[in-house]
Amino acid sequence: MPLNHPRWPAKTLPIALLSLLLVACATLAPDYLAPAKSPNDARDYRLLTLDNQLQVLLISDPNSPTAAAALDIDAGSGDNPPGRDGLAHFLEHMLFLGTDKYPDPAAYEQFVTEHGGDRNAYTSFEHTNYFFDVDAPYLDPALDRFAQFFVAPRFDAEYVEREKNAVEAEYQMGLKSDPRRALDVLQDLINPEHPFSRFTVGSLETLADRPGAPVRDDLLAFYDSHYSANRMRLVVLGSESLDELQSMVEPKFAPVRNQSLQAEDISAPLFTPAELPLYVQIRPQAALRELQVMFPIPDYRDAYRSQPLAYLGNLVGHEGEGSLLSRLKAEGLAESLAAGTGLAWRGGGLFSVTVTLTEKGVTEHERVLQLLFAYLDMLREAGPKQWLYDEQSRLAALAFRFKEKGSAIGYVSQLADSMHEYAPADVLRGLYMMEDYDPEMLAGLLDAVRPQNAVVVLEDASVETDLESRYYQTPYAVEKFAGTVPEAWRRPVQADLFHLPAPNEFIPEDVSLVALDPNNPPVPAKVFDAPRREIWFAQDAQFRLPRGATYVNFRSPLVGQTAREAASAALYVSLLNDRVNELVYPASLAGLNFNLYKHAQGISVRVSGYTDKQSLLLDELLGVFRAPGFDPARFENIRQDRIRALRNAVAAPPSQQVMNDLRESLLHGSWGEVAMIAALEELSLADIQAYAADFWRSASAQALVYGNYSRDAVTVLAGQLETLLPAAAPAALPPLKVVELGAGESVLYPVEVSHDDALLAWYLQGAGNSWFDRAATAMTGQLVKSGFFQQLRTEQQLGYIVSAFSWPQLDVPGLVMLIQSPVADTAALATAMDTFMRGVPGTLDEAQFERNKRALVNEILRPHQNLWQRAEFYWQSIAKQQYRFDSRDALAAAVEALTLAQWQDYYRQTFLEERHSLQVAAPGAAGVLPEGAARTVESAEALKRGHPAYELP
Repeated sequence: MPLNHPRWPAKTLPIALLSLLLVACATLAPDYLAPAKSPNDARDYRLLTLDNQLQVLLISDPNSPTAAAALDIDAGSGDNPPGRDGLAHFLEHMLFLGTDKYPDPAAYEQFVTEHGGDRNAYTSFEHTNYFFDVDAPYLDPALDRFAQFFVAPRFDAEYVEREKNAVEAEYQMGLKSDPRRALDVLQDLINPEHPFSRFTVGSLETLADRPGAPVRDDLLAFYDSHYSANRMRLVVLGSESLDELQSMVEPKFAPVRNQSLQAEDISAPLFTPAELPLYVQIRPQAALRELQVMFPIPDYRDAYRSQPLAYLGNLVGHEGEGSLLSRLKAEGLAESLAAGTGLAWRGGGLFSVTVTLTEKGVTEHERVLQLLFAYLDMLREAGPKQWLYDEQSRLAALAFRFKEKGSAIGYVSQLADSMHEYAPADVLRGLYMMEDYDPEMLAGLLDAVRPQNAVVVLEDASVETDLESRYYQTPYAVEKFAGTVPEAWRRPVQADLFHLPAPNEFIPEDVSLVALDPNNPPVPAKVFDAPRREIWFAQDAQFRLPRGATYVNFRSPLVGQTAREAASAALYVSLLNDRVNELVYPASLAGLNFNLYKHAQGISVRVSGYTDKQSLLLDELLGVFRAPGFDPARFENIRQDRIRALRNAVAAPPSQQVMNDLRESLLHGSWGEVAMIAALEELSLADIQAYAADFWRSASAQALVYGNYSRDAVTVLAGQLETLLPAAAPAALPPLKVVELGAGESVLYPVEVSHDDALLAWYLQGAGNSWFDRAATAMTGQLVKSGFFQQLRTEQQLGYIVSAFSWPQLDVPGLVMLIQSPVADTAALATAMDTFMRGVPGTLDEAQFERNKRALVNEILRPHQNLWQRAEFYWQSIAKQQYRFDSRDALAAAVEALTLAQWQDYYRQTFLEERHSLQVAAPGAAGVLPEGAARTVESAEALKRGHPAYELP
């Protein structure tokens, strides 16, 4: 598959030339421009440049309940001065911690949280991107606080010292991360003249004060030398009119200084030609088997209208018949493959092919290289093909034509980045443009991806190493061939192993809208009910796109009652996904998505996207389900791949591991890695075939058909399901169960995580499972999340991962406090959490309670932004037997009815005096566990065994 959809920025064009490009753009006024937008986009847009040369995109969406803004500056970790690695990242942290107008470092976070929003930022090689969202009526005051980051940040010396610890904690958190460890190796090998060779995160060492060079002075110098208005791009989305938004933005951002700074191109090559090809071996911490081949290429970002990298990535990453991956799987060498570009800079980029290997693939990785280079030879020999380009272009145009709304905060963040990348006319559509077929450019790109230009990286536990990377202590070895391609990479392969993809039969031809039935129900209705088959149906009357969702849940009692059942179901699903991959891959390229997955009560199939060819795809899929014909060799590779994935759980972020342990301890039918690995190791192909037969004999189907369908789609689906399910009475399903902790119960569950940091996830369950309990617990999560972060992270500097949040499991309410700390043990973390919780009621007044209540209600009732969000809500409601589809209204009403006095009573009793408490603790290097728990359990199963449980449908 392609790694991602590449983006290539256009240079900013002089205003005099814009009129030549704005064929599809409306003129708003002499000084304003509007970018070309999707026909499906009802929002209004305005591009303007402030007097200080800050470029702004305004978006008016009167129906949006959420406002959002983002500012992107084209300065990032690649601009770190020598000797100050991580400075750009550190600066990103510091801008959140107080400005001259709003000096309180907690003020911004608190305001955004109390008004239903979120905020964050990221630092990449070339960019730093700041963004927030908030309930729509509060955009003006939120934007005023945000603007001050770029007008008058304080860089308070006290918080400079404190926040260095947060950067250090983030660095320490990544020490076990294989992607970061591999990047550290790559940066060791990159040309030291290229800024990408430098450490990006930062640490106490790189950010330490030095004689004559305090880090605060370097922060100020970096800010002054890079944070100039002309290098910034601002996007603001609100419910106000464009004129109102402009009046809001101009006075707030006009004071941002313009120093007329320009980003410099990077002339140094990433690798000097004499070093290539390069062969690197890395020993990962996880059970990772991966081969990555990277090719330095020119900077194609000005060519976004041609998108040569998208063309090549789609071909190399193709998964259909005749593809590179198809051949690798046939020879038992690989499980997956991705191709595309993920790194580009002013002056160059990398095209990368990443192959997940089997054990055989590791042993025979040179054969993998032979096949890759032979496939690229085939592409060069075939030459660029306009019909393939036109097919990709057609799909990109369809995607833009029927583009749907997503989250406001994600949208503004992406657009602020895009404003650096594309010409003004193309800010919205640049990602989707593929209209200038340039065979010479494509041929030049193909010429660059040759073995003599390759950096080959093999990651496996078996490799022999003699070097260690500087910051992450990653073991590796390197061999430089100095212009000579190893013979083993170039051995010829059979000429007919590969061919170009066939024309895609799943590209939609009919994108018309089905007429709405006058009797169309406002929410899905059960329109087909037969033994073992139940179908819910509604036409989408709001979004009106030629798309739809057909979801089928095959429920069975044989899915999770034992670890063997859970492992069998998971392995069976993996085998089915592999079996249909070559069939569904072209469909996925054509905007027709397929997802097959195991869940607590069965196996679900989802087909979504353009409705034109959905029935054809589903019919072919169900045909495979009836007689899959699994290959024994593929079975063994997939079984081993699942085992390896489970073993790799130790390489997941430590906080994720602890949360997984917490979830497993609460949910019946959830099994840990050890039990699942043991079960998988015993399963044979015959066992899976027998399991599949038993599963289908016991299964019943519940389906949702929602979107651009006529009622005939229900009849077709009912017939398709009839061929798969027997006519006998359905088997009884066991209920879903969540552990019920008693009032005053205190349980400690120590877990092992391979990391020096201490981790504590403290779960406090609600007092019951009524709507009142759910509302009071959700309100608690809303009230504590901002203060918890501010007190325990910003002030006390206990770690980088510090959060408190509402965490319902199957609607059973609960609250989680989570900290990963390199400086405190879990006993100290528990004390800090308890101290914070006991101080919450005393800091809360009526006005603050009402602000947070309104923010929570708005979040609960936030309108669905697209067809998929609504389909998901309907689907989850059906699964929970909430057939009135009113769960959001019920929860919001319960929150609305909650008074401050009621909440205080509930909080005091449930979260202070009679806690329903479970602490999952990983002691790390300190080896210290929290004290005071009445009971310690050695496993998740020990907690669930004999424990009372909430039973849900």
